[in-house]
Amino acid sequence: MIAMADFLNQIVYREAWLTLEALDAGDLPPYTGSMLRGALGHLLRPALCDGPGCGHDCQRPDACRYYSLFERSRTATGRNAPKPLIMEPPISEDWESIALGGPVTLPFRSGAPAAGETVPTLRNDHVLRIGPQTLLRTGIRLLGPASIALGGIIDVIGRQGINAGGVRFLLSSARDGTGRLLYDRRFPLVPAQMPVLMRMAAEQERARRIRIVFQTPTVLKLERKATFDPVDFASRFFEHSLARAVQVHECLMGQPRLPWMDPPAVRVRIAGHRLFHYLLPRHSYRQDKWMDFDGMVGYLDLEGDLDAGMPFARAAEVLHFGQKAAFGLGKVRVLVLE
Repeated sequence: MIAMADFLNQIVYREAWLTLEALDAGDLPPYTGSMLRGALGHLLRPALCDGPGCGHDCQRPDACRYYSLFERSRTATGRNAPKPLIMEPPISEDWESIALGGPVTLPFRSGAPAAGETVPTLRNDHVLRIGPQTLLRTGIRLLGPASIALGGIIDVIGRQGINAGGVRFLLSSARDGTGRLLYDRRFPLVPAQMPVLMRMAAEQERARRIRIVFQTPTVLKLERKATFDPVDFASRFFEHSLARAVQVHECLMGQPRLPWMDPPAVRVRIAGHRLFHYLLPRHSYRQDKWMDFDGMVGYLDLEGDLDAGMPFARAAEVLHFGQKAAFGLGKVRVLVLE
C-alpha cells in the first residue's frame, strides 16, 4: 500500500497563514474564499505580468507568471491541470460548529432538500459586517516549483495591503506551515521571509472508522454534473483524492508520468452523516457574471478496511477535495475515530 503511495513524498509545497487587519468598515460576503482570491489576483497582476489584457486570453501564457498561478487549467498537451495556488479561507466558529455537527443557528438557515436530492440545503444570505481593526486569518498554499513565489507575494501584501470587497486590509503578520514567523508589521524594515519547503508524506496509518469533515463547500462532479449524494461522496472520496494527487504530481512537480494505478483497495460503507447542500451563488466582477459555487458541507462517517486509502485522505487535507481549490473550496479534515 505504501509503495503505491510513495509518489506522495515527491509533492512539495509552501504555505503562509496571513493575519489581515481591516482599516475600514464594510460588508463582506459570508464566504470570503473567492473574494480573497480575486483580491489577491488583482494585487499581483501588475507585479507578475506586464502584458496587456492578461487573464484567460493572455498573449504570453508560457512565460506569464500571473497566468501560471491564476489562469492555467490545461497542460501543453491539452490535459486538465490543477492550479498551483490553493486558498485557505477564513472559517468562522459558527460555520466550523455546523460542519462538525453543531446546531444550525442564524445567520445560517437550513431548508428542504433540492429536487432529486436527499440532503437538506443550507444558506446564508447575510453579509459579514466588519469594522476597523477586525482581523481575518487566511492561508495561501503554493505547490511545486511555483512555491518559490510565495515569499515575494507576502512582501507585496505587506507593502501594499489588499483591498477585498471594498475594505482595505493591512498585513499584520504571517507565519508558515511550521508556525515560523515570516512577517510582522511592527518591524517594517525586516523583509518578509521565505516559508519553509514542506513535503507530503506517505505514511502507514491504521483506521477502521473515519469522519471526513467538509469545512468549505465541496464540489464533486460526476459526468460533468455536480452531485450531492452522500453515496457518491463515500464511494469516490479515496479514488478522487488519489486522482488529484496524481494530477498535482505530474502537472506541477515536473515529474515523469506515473504508471497506471488502480484506486486504493478500500472497502467502505457509510456509518453516518450530517451533510448539507450549501447554496453559494457568487458574482465575478472580473468576468461580470454569476458563478455557481454550490457544494457539500458537513461530515461523513465511513467505516471498513480503510488503511490503503489513508495516505490519499491525508493528501486531500493539503490539496483539498473536488474542484475549485484555488477558491478555497473542498477544504477537508479527516478524523480517525477508530
